[in-house]
Amino acid sequence: MYIKIIQQKEIVFKQDHGYSKLAQFEGNINGLYIYNNTTALVHAGNKLYLWDNFPSIPEEPKILSETMNDERTSFFIFNDKVYINDGLNYLVYDGKLSKVSDNAFIPTTTISRSPSGGGTMYQDVNLLQPKRINRFVADGTSKDYYLDTTEITSVDEVYVNDVLTTAYTVSLLLGKITFNTAPAKPDLSGVDNVRIVFSKEVSGYTDRISKCTISQVFDNRVFFTGNNSFKNAIFHSELENPSYISDLSYYQDGTSEARIKSMTVGNNILWVFKEPNQENATVFYHIPTTSQEYGRIYPSKQGNVSTGCYSTCTNFNDDIVFLSKYGLEGITGNIDQEQLLTHRSSLIDNKLINASNFSNSQMIEWQGYLLILVDKYIFLADSRQKFQGINGIEYEWYLWNVENSQPSILKEYKGNLYIGSENGSIFIFKGTNDDGEIINSYWTTPMDSFGYSNMLKTTNKRGGLARIKTIPNGKIKIAERTNKRDERYITSKAATGFDYNNIDYSNFAYTTKNESYIVYKIKEKKFLNISLKFYSDEIDKPFGLYSAVLEAFIGGYAKR
Repeated sequence: MYIKIIQQKEIVFKQDHGYSKLAQFEGNINGLYIYNNTTALVHAGNKLYLWDNFPSIPEEPKILSETMNDERTSFFIFNDKVYINDGLNYLVYDGKLSKVSDNAFIPTTTISRSPSGGGTMYQDVNLLQPKRINRFVADGTSKDYYLDTTEITSVDEVYVNDVLTTAYTVSLLLGKITFNTAPAKPDLSGVDNVRIVFSKEVSGYTDRISKCTISQVFDNRVFFTGNNSFKNAIFHSELENPSYISDLSYYQDGTSEARIKSMTVGNNILWVFKEPNQENATVFYHIPTTSQEYGRIYPSKQGNVSTGCYSTCTNFNDDIVFLSKYGLEGITGNIDQEQLLTHRSSLIDNKLINASNFSNSQMIEWQGYLLILVDKYIFLADSRQKFQGINGIEYEWYLWNVENSQPSILKEYKGNLYIGSENGSIFIFKGTNDDGEIINSYWTTPMDSFGYSNMLKTTNKRGGLARIKTIPNGKIKIAERTNKRDERYITSKAATGFDYNNIDYSNFAYTTKNESYIVYKIKEKKFLNISLKFYSDEIDKPFGLYSAVLEAFIGGYAKR
């Protein structure tokens, strides 16, 4: 006799894995950002909505913008302000919505400058807006003051000894201001006492950031990429200031032949993943470094992983993973030494990589699971269930079919999971049905040969037992199939516990234990392999499974 322990790990289909509708908007849901617990920003179609009293059903959501890009949106929060990148706009919401460029930081590019020029270069030009400041030390005789650049757009404000003045003329071509009367020397020798605010429009500067689609907060700065005109470039803001992005604060990871697909942060490193390319330069990383000359810098270093990123990446419980054309890959090894690529998804590769929209996948983390949304399915990798694969550690996987919700994005917030749909609906994962529809949930064992693939087996009909989870209104069904027989229903049992909420008295058992068991009698003779299926196909009837055991007698050799 051979005793087979089918599964000893906890496999639980929880009662809150259904979804229900919260709200309806117009257009595809491109982004959802929740903050302050009761306020949400919703990007649907080309509109941005303010959803007060979230998650209560909004009576009339306020429209903040009707000029959004109808593409997936990147949100981040910095100093209690929400910033938005949609590939067309770079916006900020702090009670009202505005372009970041409307109130962007104005840098002082030169200080201690004499009327004829010179001085000390102080701050870099800001990509987000055209204004700059030059500060001069008046000599008491000069009327002509030359800015640190020519061909300017306008002179906006001029101050002498902190007093606003208009007694001057301007040469835009020469970048020269001519005062009617020469400003007097400062009271303290060498102190700047003339301040000129001017603008110089540089074509394409603002677009470098507004056309980015990916943002990542790292080292108290914000990093941007995803601009199709700068496929291999990463831009970053100045310290603690997302409204100031120097025209010199950028890095190029590899050549522009292959675009950057995604970024993530792990172990104080900014990881950058590029699409596959013929130069095999696909993974780069940036480690913060302090330079005496330039201050904080993030030099680009190339990793030794050549497999390209097909879709996106993330940090899953300190496991840096990305989606290649082969499935989910994980990076292991020392950053300064050899990095190894370990495959993490062999159990679901066939279905995952053949999905029609695989290149536009989205990954998020939720309650210990890595969720991959692709082609109306959610693939779940469980961080608590790992096994040693051929090439390294892999995850146990589950699959949710959420096609009825027409999903376009996923959003996690404080333990809750939300779906944004292509038709403008927003759902929350809660309850034991899919917006009123049955959840067909199941878990099956492989076609098992009990370790003797060439010998016939016969089951011991008294040897089947499964430990099941006690869940309010729970019910579990069991079926089996062999190489000789198609799937056949065996038995079912109520797995419900004592809970006054949502009790179904037709499916009730008085128990307060978290664990119960079910005995199943399977009578099969002379089969080669067998598979068990534990499932639920009734509305609001969840189930959970801890382990299952099946006994079989080993017989003679298989014959034709």
